[in-house]
Amino acid sequence: MNPSAPRLLRVEPVADLPVLWATLARLDLPATLDRHFPTPAHWKGPLTPGEVLAVWLLFLVSQGDHCLNHVQPWVAQHQGVLSALLGKPVLPTHAHDDRLADWLTRLSRGDGFAALERDLNRRTIRVYQLPTDLVRLDATTANSYAAVLSEQGLLQFGHSKDDPGRPQFKIAAAVLDPLGLPLVTAVVPGNATDDPLYVPAIQAARQALGVGGRTYVGDCKMAALATRAFVAAGGDFYLCPLSENQFSRAQRRALLQAVWDGTQALQPVWRPGPNGQPDELVAEGFAVEVALTAPVGAQQVHWTERRWLVRSQAYAQAQEAALERRLAKAEAALRDLPTRKQGKKQLFHAELVRAAEAIVAREGVTGLLHSTAQARMTRRPVRAYRGRPARQETDVYFVIEVCRDAVQIEEKKRELGWQVYGTNAVALALPPVVWAYRGQYRIEDDWSRLKGRSLGLTPVYLQAEERIQGLVHLLSVALRVLTLVEWVVRERLRQEGAKLRGVYAGQPGRQTDRPSAELLLGVLKTISISVVEVSGRIHALRSPLTEVQKRLLELWDLPPDLYEEVARGFSEPP
Repeated sequence: MNPSAPRLLRVEPVADLPVLWATLARLDLPATLDRHFPTPAHWKGPLTPGEVLAVWLLFLVSQGDHCLNHVQPWVAQHQGVLSALLGKPVLPTHAHDDRLADWLTRLSRGDGFAALERDLNRRTIRVYQLPTDLVRLDATTANSYAAVLSEQGLLQFGHSKDDPGRPQFKIAAAVLDPLGLPLVTAVVPGNATDDPLYVPAIQAARQALGVGGRTYVGDCKMAALATRAFVAAGGDFYLCPLSENQFSRAQRRALLQAVWDGTQALQPVWRPGPNGQPDELVAEGFAVEVALTAPVGAQQVHWTERRWLVRSQAYAQAQEAALERRLAKAEAALRDLPTRKQGKKQLFHAELVRAAEAIVAREGVTGLLHSTAQARMTRRPVRAYRGRPARQETDVYFVIEVCRDAVQIEEKKRELGWQVYGTNAVALALPPVVWAYRGQYRIEDDWSRLKGRSLGLTPVYLQAEERIQGLVHLLSVALRVLTLVEWVVRERLRQEGAKLRGVYAGQPGRQTDRPSAELLLGVLKTISISVVEVSGRIHALRSPLTEVQKRLLELWDLPPDLYEEVARGFSEPP
């Protein structure tokens, strides 16, 4: 055997870890964590608690897995890379699950995490020069495999879009538009109502952003009068749809009557057509102003609210299609009522009338369909048999005739697609109102990341409620990192007027100017470092970067030799 021949010792995946660590370093996250959560007296090892948590964040963002016992094996597989990034030896035992569980407990207690959020918000906004004029608020639920411990506990049964059969907790958040950066994260019991969550979230956002001049956008649960008064009292603006509790259907119909009579003009909202195509009508509406008064603490607050009545074209078309489907379904069910089937009891007139009323009510088309049950008779001959003479027998059966009330259906359709939005920004025109609320999908994208494959919150396997709360806090920091990784590239592409290609697997020519963080980080998965021995000396060799990977480093404003620096920081294998 040739002693000078290279001998491969190991291949260690590097992937996206240097980019993620650079993002954490820009936020000064390890030092900030240590400042808000001082080192416990029993702590041992070269890594500070903040550095251990930062390593865990690398695992969370890179792997999308919140299981504590998966971190230590992962650290063992990336020991050389992590040691090079931190500049000190990183051992698998540093990420033991007991240590991580203690961190979750610390993150859930007291006001430490709220103070950490405030510091991170200020630094993030300053370092990345983010706009702060619009904040979005919302709440979601997350299910757990743990049991309900008490009526005052975090895990409770409540209304859930995910899995009503399992206990849940609720997460309220405020995010910064347009990137969806989480500013405030609160964890509350799963049976809590949404309305009281908005004022504390706005208070926390104001501590980081300041008071006055900002717009807070939320759904109809933010439209409680107390919430709107609180925002107005601080000199800020709100924008939210008004539910029937704040603006009844009768009130809306009374204002729309002028539109139907042709005496109220509508302002259009247009979307520019692509490539010289004609502009598309997105919505149209009009506004009325109302003087409001409500108590905030010990003072009475007076303000003017502008209420925009807006008809979305897409929403109206979707509602009309849904109405037509319900009408067709109800008609088919009504006509099928008298049909004799095996095992089906024959219904007579009174029973048919009651069943028809139930079908119409179930499909939500009361007053739009009219049905009548009519008895029909047929005579059939019966042959003589065993002394019985031949005869004529009469059979009675029923049919249901269904007809549509065209006038009522037309009146119903003209009411479809209308929404009422309330705002105290009386100078705001209709297009900014429509586009501001339509951007609410950004916070929904955050929920998808938090609970989906990207960060893997649900289903939660932890049993202790305080650790569940700490995990949500930790994942909100991981969500912040993902958001910034995505924002920086999108913003640079927007400024350059360029598009990125080569990020879609199997589609090298496909281009995009809005790549997701998951797509960008996936491009880096092929990068690795090979540790080889040549003539008794250890060498760390980085795999060559592709042109797309080099382009991403440029877009992130990271040094082109970032991965080479990691390779130079490799130590000899333990």
